[in-house]
Amino acid sequence: MNRLVALLIAAFALLPATTLAAPIPSPALSTILAPPPKTDYQEGSASNSTLLEGQFDAKTFVTKTRAPNADEVQQTLARDGFVDGYWRTWVEQGTQHVMVEIVIAFTGGDGAKRWLGASELADKADASYTKALTITGIDNYYGAHFVYAVNHSIGEEFAFVKGNDYFGVIFVSPKDDLATSTPAQATAQYKLAPDATIPKSQWPESITSSTAYQAGYLVGRIVFFVLIAAVILAVAGGVIWFSRRRRLVAVAPGAMAGAMPAATPAAAVQMSPDGAFWWDGQTWRDAQHEVPPMAQRSPDAAFWWDGQKWRPVS
Repeated sequence: MNRLVALLIAAFALLPATTLAAPIPSPALSTILAPPPKTDYQEGSASNSTLLEGQFDAKTFVTKTRAPNADEVQQTLARDGFVDGYWRTWVEQGTQHVMVEIVIAFTGGDGAKRWLGASELADKADASYTKALTITGIDNYYGAHFVYAVNHSIGEEFAFVKGNDYFGVIFVSPKDDLATSTPAQATAQYKLAPDATIPKSQWPESITSSTAYQAGYLVGRIVFFVLIAAVILAVAGGVIWFSRRRRLVAVAPGAMAGAMPAATPAAAVQMSPDGAFWWDGQTWRDAQHEVPPMAQRSPDAAFWWDGQKWRPVS
């Protein structure tokens, strides 16, 4: 199977790339993502590297999603006609819901639809995938429901194509309470989205071979496994960001457990009652700006364990 995948990707790479200069999406992608459903959602900070926030190019996409086959994924995006991308992360403290919205502009509708197909195949192959979700009033879409095994956190996603643009609306919650939130937000996003951000008269003809099409699916399948994991990590990072702003102690335990392995015994970190400081044996140190050297780190070294929750490394 690995050899087959390698051959397909190799064949895919031999196809001629378009030499036309990429057009500029209009309106700008930053203006076409729907606002959150409630006013108590807070947007994540672009300075938090764990969040999906702001404009991205193909290289940033593979970096943020930590794609293990980054070169192939980046080539796939280029072959499909990637032009520009934008994503935003929102956190609702009360429900601990995290919402991620994504838009990717392609040079034409065919490229956007190929990416949608790759995404759907990947989601259905994910071990956390449980069922398809349906929605009315949107063409060229799919919906997916996920239950994460670690603590049964719930994820829901609707992805669709409108014109030359691919959209994704993703919610993650510590409990199964997303039945109305996700489809409602997807509908709002579909209605807000323009018919296209590149005029149809400028779309390139689709001359992709069936071999390249299959290779794109296989590459995409790997990409979107990683993307879902990145979304769960964004839940943890986003809730921590918002909690720290409001000087709260509790941080989305369900979402964090879905993103991080269970903490293993390590040297105990003594925290102050409000969680703002840790004791180094002689003095109290600011937990926001200094990491205890004895604290357990996450596999990517982006978080440390204070005995109750994961905290971002400043």
